[in-house]
Amino acid sequence: MSEEWQTRQTLLMRAKNQDDHVAWEEFVAYYRDFIAMVLHQMNLYSVDVDDLTQEILIKIWKSLPNHIYDQDRARFRTWLSRLIRNQVLDHIRASQRRTRKHAAAAEDETVENLPVITEPDVEKIIQQEWEVYIVQLALKNISSLFSDRAIEAFSMSIDGQGMAQIAEHLGVKPNSVVKLKNRVKERLVKEIQHLRDELESV
Repeated sequence: MSEEWQTRQTLLMRAKNQDDHVAWEEFVAYYRDFIAMVLHQMNLYSVDVDDLTQEILIKIWKSLPNHIYDQDRARFRTWLSRLIRNQVLDHIRASQRRTRKHAAAAEDETVENLPVITEPDVEKIIQQEWEVYIVQLALKNISSLFSDRAIEAFSMSIDGQGMAQIAEHLGVKPNSVVKLKNRVKERLVKEIQHLRDELESV
């Protein structure tokens, strides 16, 4: 193990220290919106996503110090998938208990939904949403480093528009579009890797 690895601490490493309030606030800033995105994709009807997101963050804060990273064991996202699924089911069961005497029919409908929230399903949602989220976050982080024209050229290209169409829209030559796009892409790849190191390595 290199000295660089031994001395470098990622955000997740720092967030495991419950006394490091700055690291935890940074963690929440990164993960709150992402967790909410995942919950929306789970189609949890009649669930307050904001409340459930807060419950999940509290559970992470309590559990993260005990999470041990091992390359032969579950990755952080797998651990997070399990935690989110369990917290969702706990939340639904708690809601059932509160409404049992008032809404038996609604309770039965919710009970039928419980078995379909499987861990692989949650992990698949998290994987898909994470790939989208981390690219959006990286692009947001680097936007100030480039001109609006460069960012627009890159965004239009990933939306599937051709070089000629982008060039006409921006009023530049096609080879200029290629240069603008490639500069943004090169920096974006580095930023994505930086975010992965910070947010996926415990």
